[in-house]
Amino acid sequence: MEPAWCFIISLIPLVEFLSITSASGLKSQQQCSDSGGMPAGVRAGYWSPFSSRYSPVSSIDTSLYTHLYYSSVSFDETSYAVAPPPTDESSLLAAFSSTVKSGSPSVKTILSIGTDEYKVDVSNAAFSRMASDKNLRGVFINSSVELARANGFDGIDMSWIFPATQMDMENLGVLLAEWRARIMEESATNSLSEPLLLTATLYFSNHLFGMPDSNLDYPIDDISNNLDWVNILTFGFHGGSNVTTVDAPLYDTTSHFSVSYGVISWLDAGLPPCKLVMGIPLFGRSWFLRNKAKNGIGSPTAAAGTKQRKSNQTGIIAYTEVEDYMNSASTVVTYDNQSVAEYFYNGDLWVSFDSAQVVQHKIEFAVRSQLLGYFLWTIGFDDSNSTISKQASESWHQYAQGGFGTMHAGGSNQYVAFNSSSVSFGSWHLKMLSYLLSSVLLLVTLFDSEYQ
Repeated sequence: MEPAWCFIISLIPLVEFLSITSASGLKSQQQCSDSGGMPAGVRAGYWSPFSSRYSPVSSIDTSLYTHLYYSSVSFDETSYAVAPPPTDESSLLAAFSSTVKSGSPSVKTILSIGTDEYKVDVSNAAFSRMASDKNLRGVFINSSVELARANGFDGIDMSWIFPATQMDMENLGVLLAEWRARIMEESATNSLSEPLLLTATLYFSNHLFGMPDSNLDYPIDDISNNLDWVNILTFGFHGGSNVTTVDAPLYDTTSHFSVSYGVISWLDAGLPPCKLVMGIPLFGRSWFLRNKAKNGIGSPTAAAGTKQRKSNQTGIIAYTEVEDYMNSASTVVTYDNQSVAEYFYNGDLWVSFDSAQVVQHKIEFAVRSQLLGYFLWTIGFDDSNSTISKQASESWHQYAQGGFGTMHAGGSNQYVAFNSSSVSFGSWHLKMLSYLLSSVLLLVTLFDSEYQ
């Protein structure tokens, strides 16, 4: 065989491998360019009925958002139908959409159906049983559509935290496909209504850590094909830590628990960036220091921070309560460039939080990554001037129009910036590409040395 043919044949496996590894990127681009119904950027906020006493719906500056979530209702663990809220909350649910739209008619409202935070294990088990049975899925889906329509919502969100087995993940994919089919059927029957939006609020990474099943990944194709977008929980990473730590870092060189890792993991798995919405917390994580003199990141802690009025949880502090401490002369504030995070200490209290500066950098990262948008959790934790909500919205408009590449607008986006996420190349793909290029150079060297 001629030397040239030997060289060409030796390259065929490499070319085939390149085709395979680039397939998810091409698929992502096609899904983004074909999704004509997608909004031109999502600036979302979650509102909790528990915050109504200090942050009523009527006080929300709706101009700062494109979508507002009512978070949340659960479902009846006996009938598997989505359960209307308790009597004292039913009026809040009924008035939510009309109140939001009275200020900004263009804002879309979404009803979130979630795991009961007060009995997570029981609620997760109920989700698992429902998703595994076709009849129960039908009951759940039909009741969700009926409740959303009856209360004037534009969409439905599901927050199942967490699927525990690979079978749960497969059943989740089936549930989403049947849910989408029912939504389209309902819209066709009621020709005056647009199809309900369907989103999901999911783990920060496409791979779940610390679960009994060590190979637990979300069903990317089912998610991409049936959801309008995914909201990923890129915060709350270190609640159980016994040392001070940044709770929602943009970067972390020592672990997977960072915003950037979560975003890249979803993109690497093949989720189109125009279907990914990144979470930003409006709360801080607090601890009591064991030793006031040791007050940097990684310092020993004695206990979670005191229970705050707005969160009603130990170790959680609303942004507006963070501001109260920031106004004290005894508070020392530090911005950490490495993780892109901020923290302060006041006496023996230590708090990590997302400041306006941190939020600006996170929005820049989201736009550079060509993501569909961001969401804030929860907007009742912002201050009376909506400081963080305003910063996020202003930064989104600034960076989306600032030359980082075309933002996803109505699904017509063309990728003009060559970066890791614009072509769905993450760290794994880049390593593989580097390996392939090295292999080609080696083959060329061998070819030259033997046949020249």
